[in-house]
Amino acid sequence: MKKPARLTFFFAAVLAAFVLLLAETVVVKVKTTGVRRDPKFTSAILASIKAGEPLERLEAQSGWIKVKTKAGVVGWIHSTAVEARKVNLLAMDKTMKTQASAGEVALAAKGFNKQVEDKYRAGNAAADFAAVDALEKVLPTAAEIEAFMKQGKLGEYGGAR
Repeated sequence: MKKPARLTFFFAAVLAAFVLLLAETVVVKVKTTGVRRDPKFTSAILASIKAGEPLERLEAQSGWIKVKTKAGVVGWIHSTAVEARKVNLLAMDKTMKTQASAGEVALAAKGFNKQVEDKYRAGNAAADFAAVDALEKVLPTAAEIEAFMKQGKLGEYGGAR
């Protein structure tokens, strides 16, 4: 390989490494969310993402983040559905836990930890959660969401940005 070609290859490799180091990863912090075609709540959903899944942050715009999924899907997700990926800590004491499961992250997002969740379930074993389960399955259409947002002057229909 000639010297100019090697130099070009070297600079290309350094640039690629620099871009990879600067790439920011965000993690989904809600139960599920959609990666949308455009930065609007009424835009078509390109992919459904679950809590704990990492996404590559590409850019930001008016409360929305353009992301790339592990599968290569590029689209928009609202900034409230993700958080910056935390750095894993190296514990001096190997008994200390330094990572969290997706379930623990979901509980923490609700303000619970595993002990609080277990205590609540034990104290409410007879409780009927059928109404909550049914409500979680209600999925409004894009037209219903858009009408709601227009009526409330939310988001791109006049709300604060």
